[in-house]
Amino acid sequence: MEQNNVLVDIQGLKKNFITAKTFTGKPLKTVHAVDNVNLRIYKGETLGVVGESGCGKSTFGRSILRLVEPTEGKIIYRGEDITSYGKEQMRQMRKQMQLIFQDPYASLNPRMTVLELIKAPLDAFHIGSNEEKIGRVRDIMELVGMPEKMMNRYPHEFSGGQRQRIVIARALVLNPDFVVCDEPVSALDVSVRAQVLNLIQELKRKKELTYLFISHDLSVVKYVSDRIAVMYLGRVMEVADKNELYNNPLHPYTQALLSAIPIPDVDCSMKRVVLSGDVPSPINPPSGCHFHTRCRYATERCRTECPALKTIGKGHQVACHLYEDKGSETT
Repeated sequence: MEQNNVLVDIQGLKKNFITAKTFTGKPLKTVHAVDNVNLRIYKGETLGVVGESGCGKSTFGRSILRLVEPTEGKIIYRGEDITSYGKEQMRQMRKQMQLIFQDPYASLNPRMTVLELIKAPLDAFHIGSNEEKIGRVRDIMELVGMPEKMMNRYPHEFSGGQRQRIVIARALVLNPDFVVCDEPVSALDVSVRAQVLNLIQELKRKKELTYLFISHDLSVVKYVSDRIAVMYLGRVMEVADKNELYNNPLHPYTQALLSAIPIPDVDCSMKRVVLSGDVPSPINPPSGCHFHTRCRYATERCRTECPALKTIGKGHQVACHLYEDKGSETT
């Protein structure tokens, strides 16, 4: 895609959490949650981010929004480096960048009505008169499929799917351009997941949104995404168009993830790639390629040298020494 179509440009993003200190105050244990991520998110696309639990997906999404402060790196939004923004500047950016939370039960104040919950962002930014705010709440409720008569009810009166619609409405009432969807259907019953996913896609078309869609469910990510980035221990291992990734996975980790997807066909005999060992601790990640401790193709070079994210073919990027001579380094 063209450079001028980039909405968010993430450059060398790192986020470390200090979990223990010495008596002099020096860091003793540090969790490397996001480790030197370089990604571009284009206007109007849905970029899916997948990986095992604990790989840093949610921290990555929240770091882009600066809900957690990055340790290093730059976040370029519409050509401006928002990592240099002060508190008030970043507060104003919330109108353009929003988050859909994972848990609709924990993210809604049980003492507030639906009207109060959805109107809260408008109140925070003093947008419109009270009548205009109620009108905008009514409009966004209609968009997410919530009848106006539910406006004065409380969260405990709704199902999980309905609560998530309220969460979505609250995130979109400010008319943002960029939305981080942090596992928005993982807490829902399987029977309502498809409804919420279809709603998210419909809203993207109607409001011309750009999504970063985070999930550990590969089937869900394929359904909603245009491109997919695969993360492991805080690093991006592979990025590609969704069809290209599923039909031609290059990284051994991606191959293992895709082979684990259940196939509803008893006659299909797909070969499973079983990973050995457990995911290493992000407090003490392996040297070189983080995946080398579980990779069947690992060499001595993998143990000592971190592979750069290389472009292999059109728009397909992979960080693996197996493809060092086949691509060009991605900047």
